Parts: sequence; structure tokens; C-alpha cells
Amino acid sequence: MVPDSLIEIMAWDNKPKSQELSAYILMILAHQSSLQRQKMSEAGIVQVLLEVVLLGSPLAQKRALKILQWFKDERQRRVGPHSGPQVGGRVLIGSPVNQRDIDEGKMMMKKIVKQSLYKNMETITRRANGDGDSSKLKALVISSSSKSLPY
Repeated sequence: MVPDSLIEIMAWDNKPKSQELSAYILMILAHQSSLQRQKMSEAGIVQVLLEVVLLGSPLAQKRALKILQWFKDERQRRVGPHSGPQVGGRVLIGSPVNQRDIDEGKMMMKKIVKQSLYKNMETITRRANGDGDSSKLKALVISSSSKSLPY
């Protein structure tokens, strides 16, 4: 029950401190415990971690990436470097899928892409405005000479 609650808290994109603390506790729980990682995976933590990596605070992003790396490392150990094709647990192309799930997935993906675009635009705008530090720009303008311009 605790990891489910912590996973839910990590989805709170308007509370960055809560995301950071939740990610930290989940890191402690998942560290070197494949059973805990398996429970977290079944609870849907991977999707939440990916969302935090895209939209979370820098510290929450860092922690989420670390947890995702543990999932990736564990998966690589399980598959092995030369184990051949895996059988079972795969979705074949053309297999029946619930249309509602497909639509819901598309809507969620559009929302994530829009949020990412918005976050990127904020960053670009902030950088274009000089992050409030116009002294660098003023120093550059003052030090440049108009004599070096070709016209």
C-alpha cells in the first residue's frame, strides 16, 4: 500500500517538493530489492517515472532517472546478452486491443507532449529574456565596437 501511495504522490506535478521526497523514499525501497521493484512495476511506476523525468523538478528528475536505470539494469540481467528471442508476454501486431484503452493512451500521450512543449517554451523564453541577468548583455554591448561592423 505504501508504494502505491508514493507512486500517486509522484504524479502530483504541482507539488515538486512532494515529488522529490516521494522519489527519495521509493529509491530507498527499491534499492537492491528486486521484489520491491517488481511490486512497483506492477503498480505502474514506470509510466509515472517517465512523466517525472519529463516534467518534474530537476532533483525529482534525477531521482526518477536513477530508479528507471535500476529497472533497465534488472531487465538486461533477466534477458541476458545472447539469450535469443523471448517467448510469451508480447503483444502481437493485429491482436485485439480495447479501443477505449487506445484512445485513453493517445490522450495521455498528447497531454504529456503538450506539457513537455510548454515546459520547453518556458525554458526558451526564460533564456531569451536572459534569466533576469541583463548585465552580461550590457557588458557585451558596451565592449563591442561599432567600427568593426562592415556598414
